[in-house]
Amino acid sequence: MKRFTILVFCMALCGLLLAGTAAMAASVMGKDVLLVGTEATYPPFEYRNEKNEILGYDIDVVKAIGEHLGKKIEIVDMAFDGLIPSLMTGKIDLVAAGMTNTEERKKKVDFSAVYYDIENAFVVRSDDDSISKLEDLKGKIATVQMGTAQDTFITKTELPKEIKRFQKNDDALMEITLGRGDFCVLNLTVANAYLRNNKDFGDKLKIGFRNFINREGEGIALALPKGDEAFLKALNGAIETMKNNGELAALKKKYLID
Repeated sequence: MKRFTILVFCMALCGLLLAGTAAMAASVMGKDVLLVGTEATYPPFEYRNEKNEILGYDIDVVKAIGEHLGKKIEIVDMAFDGLIPSLMTGKIDLVAAGMTNTEERKKKVDFSAVYYDIENAFVVRSDDDSISKLEDLKGKIATVQMGTAQDTFITKTELPKEIKRFQKNDDALMEITLGRGDFCVLNLTVANAYLRNNKDFGDKLKIGFRNFINREGEGIALALPKGDEAFLKALNGAIETMKNNGELAALKKKYLID
């Protein structure tokens, strides 16, 4: 009987050790190259230059994190609403896409520490002075990028009579210039970048008003696989280092983050 008990104990112990080893092996930290998903139409966070290279604040942040962790970074460009599904199925290892760490998303993936606090802009046509506060959105036609925190917010207000959703902010903003929508809600920094740099928008659009639409503690963060504690600890350590040594501040200055 004692031999049987010892055998059962040994088998159980081996099972625990194997489970622990499997968990460690499953961590993204076991990889040399990290596949980072983004959606490169969100300047200045991520965009393509004239050489079709993907650049931006998020891209530089994640590359710097890669250096801190001793990992190579490979950027994968895809539709924004496909990022979390791709992360959940292991097609990518991380998301760096101006993504807000909303409660709904936290049910599916984990998030790093916030590395950018969000303020939002409500963009209107240059000749439209009818929208200057939230209450003015009632009965209007809204445009927004599909699946974003702004999409969730404007839907929950129940103020617009119609919400038009687009894969890209470019298209959502263009709808306003064409008179087929009254306002577009998007990240303030992104709105300013579009108005500064895009001739199709600069003279035709303006910011009607700006405000914080997110809950306390919400902001832009990196999404990672659910339950990967080793990876989460490493990411947060790198972000904390970058906050303390001035790297994040320098990147904000580089990309004119407002």
